[in-house]
This record gives sequence, structure tokens and C-alpha cells, in this order.
Amino acid sequence: MKEKNLLLRTITCVVGVPLVLSMIFLVPQYNYIVFSLFVIVMGFIGSLEMSKILFSKTVPLAYIAPIIPIVQYLQGVFGLYAQLPDLAFVLILLGAFALEIKTGEPDDFKSSIDRASRHGLLVIYPSYLISFVLKFLAISGITSQAIIMYLLLVFGNDMSAYIFGRLFGKNNKGVFKVSPKKSVAGYVGSLFTAVGISFACCAIFKSSLPAFTALQKIILGVGISLTANIGDLLESVFKRSAGVKDSGNIIPGRGGALDCLDSPLASAPIFFIIFNMVMEAM
Repeated sequence: MKEKNLLLRTITCVVGVPLVLSMIFLVPQYNYIVFSLFVIVMGFIGSLEMSKILFSKTVPLAYIAPIIPIVQYLQGVFGLYAQLPDLAFVLILLGAFALEIKTGEPDDFKSSIDRASRHGLLVIYPSYLISFVLKFLAISGITSQAIIMYLLLVFGNDMSAYIFGRLFGKNNKGVFKVSPKKSVAGYVGSLFTAVGISFACCAIFKSSLPAFTALQKIILGVGISLTANIGDLLESVFKRSAGVKDSGNIIPGRGGALDCLDSPLASAPIFFIIFNMVMEAM
């Protein structure tokens, strides 16, 4: 079973990586429209998966929350009112909470906090978080190399955590009970790897990236590593709470959309904020 799963993961990687790279490099028009649509579709599927994790069924909000990244993309392409995506987020979030405003017996409200919390989480995860990827793609002067840098940081961090964990993590596993196979060595190794990738990308893509200072490169690497690892663990928390192994089964060897988006979702806001601050300082 493990060998079959490894084979499926390898095939998915061999097919998926060139596909994503072609989206980025071949169609940069309209804020990388093909890659943006790919991100939006993955976010939509992730919203459906998260709904089943939270409610054991697909609730109407799962179809409404993905409006947030769509609005973010349209705002970036057409230069609409800058706060429009924030307005969409707030209105959808308040609408989700407003589902608990109803008439009836006092007993109807005993589970309101639990339901409102679940609905609020469904708005934020993944729809609001994934909108930061679209926000990043809308930065003026963004390059394909900058997008590759983000992907290398996130997935390089994940891969190195696995490799360092296998090599040096035999006696330091179980630090987080939600994911007992993860080790301290894996997290430490991924941290240094992310910082190294940050420096390497800034050197290799020097002409296509803003001028990061050494401190900014370190902050970016550390920030991505910490948030990517948190995202991975949070996804494990959600799945354990729902009693499922994978969020879905649409990606061979990987599971669902959320199983692939866990690290990118958590690190997207950090990457956007740091990258945009450096761009604005130029």
C-alpha cells in the first residue's frame, strides 16, 4: 500500500510540476489568469472539503465563501475599489454569523457559538487565506520568478522536513501529538532549508526580484517555514477532529485539495506582506 501511494505521489509530482510551471511562465497575462483560475478552483474544492470536515455535509456557505478569492482576482485585474475584497470577506463572515439570529425557543441557541465558530472557520479557511495568493499575483511588477520563489519556499520546506525527519528524527518524534511521526529534527532542518532557499532564490533570480536585505531574506525564510509547518499541523488537527485520513480523494497519492493547500494557505499572507513591504520600499 505504501509503495502504491509513493508511486501515485511520484506520478502526480512528475505531471503536476510541469503543468503548474507552464501556467506561470506561458500565460502571465491578466495576473497569470490560468494559474489564478487554478488557485480559485482549488480553493473552491477545498471549501467543499472543509464543509464536510466541519459539518459532515456540504452547507450553502461552502459555495458562497469562494466568492472572496474571485473578488480579489477581479479587483487585481480591473483595478476596482481596493477594499472590495475586504468588504466581501466581512459581509460573508457577518452573514455566516447572522445565521444564528433567529426567533424560537431559548434552547435553539445552546449550540449557536459552536455553529457560528464552524461557519466562521469555513469562511476563513480556505477562501480568505487563499485570496492572499491572488493578492500577491496582483502586485504591480510581479514576476514569474517571484511566484516560483514562493512555491520553492513552501514545498522545499515541506520536503526538507520529511527528509531531515527520516535522517535524524528517529529519537525526537512525537513533539506534537496530532502528528506523532513529525520530529524536531525535521522542523529544525526545514527552517534552515527555507532560509537557504530564500538566499538562493534572491541570488539566482536577482534581476527579477526586489532587493532583499540579508535580514529580510532570513525573516522571509523563517516566516514561511514556521507558518507552513503550522498549516500542516492545523490540517492534521482538522482531519483528526473529523476522524478522516484525507480531506478528499481528487489528487492521486495526496488526497484532497486541502491536503495540498495546508502549507501554502498558512504561509500565503506572510509571503505577501513581506514581499509587498520590500517592493514598496524600493
